[in-house]
Amino acid sequence: MNRTTLLISLFSLVLVGSLAVPSGDTSADPEKARACLDSMVSGAISSGMRVRGTDIYSAGPQSAVTYRLTLYKGMSYVLLGCADGDDVDLDMRLYDSEGQLVSNDKSPDPQPFVDVEPPKTGEYVLEVLVYKSSAPNTDFAVAVAYKY
Repeated sequence: MNRTTLLISLFSLVLVGSLAVPSGDTSADPEKARACLDSMVSGAISSGMRVRGTDIYSAGPQSAVTYRLTLYKGMSYVLLGCADGDDVDLDMRLYDSEGQLVSNDKSPDPQPFVDVEPPKTGEYVLEVLVYKSSAPNTDFAVAVAYKY
């Protein structure tokens, strides 16, 4: 195979490969989710809160991820979330140990938050739901901020 044939073959392969890739960004982006959450956490810290923990996770549309938390009566909490895309609807729901809904955020946006002052000290379950997303996977970041 001569050099011209090889270059034409490589150009055809690159062209076909580029046509197979969707034009929109459908990949999950954990760094974008983390940067968004960092901005929200900075706001919580500037209002006198402390951050107890953070996590980054990836899930598909209509998929929920649960976190078990110990929350203390007499403290104020803000549970923060941030997805990696503007066209994502990320929801949060907080349940007590009996499965009763304590608080939730179902606004149609990628940055949910839940304010809560637990009625009692105990274990709670935070459910983070990728309610809607055009991407096959959505990265999101969550944090627990608190204040005495």
